[in-house]
Amino acid sequence: MSGFVIRWALEHHLSDRARAVQHALVIMLAAKVTTWDELAQLLRSDPERSQEIRRGVNLPLEDLQNLDTHEQTLRGLRRSSGNRASIVTTIAECDTCQRWGYIAGSAPPKSCPWTSGCRGKVTKIGLPDYTLGTGS
Repeated sequence: MSGFVIRWALEHHLSDRARAVQHALVIMLAAKVTTWDELAQLLRSDPERSQEIRRGVNLPLEDLQNLDTHEQTLRGLRRSSGNRASIVTTIAECDTCQRWGYIAGSAPPKSCPWTSGCRGKVTKIGLPDYTLGTGS
């Protein structure tokens, strides 16, 4: 059986939530699913594919636990169907107050819209640097 192996090159200055989102977006792309719920269903229903995906994710335990911690956030993510890497819905996060919201396809606001008086920069969280190799 051949699968995939993700080689990660993440930005470690991001919040735990943002890192979980980056991991999730790449995992969804590699598994060819459009939502986190679709991935969960696939993992439950197809043991062979589930094993292949789990091997290919290639993350340390702390990062897997971080995915679990932010599962509710990940359930709101959406990417395009098929092999395309485009993202339909992700999050934007303030680098000062760490408040966040879902964002679909548009540019994030220039300054924080969530906390009164906060002038933090808002970053749209997208795909990190990664390589999707083939496994065997």
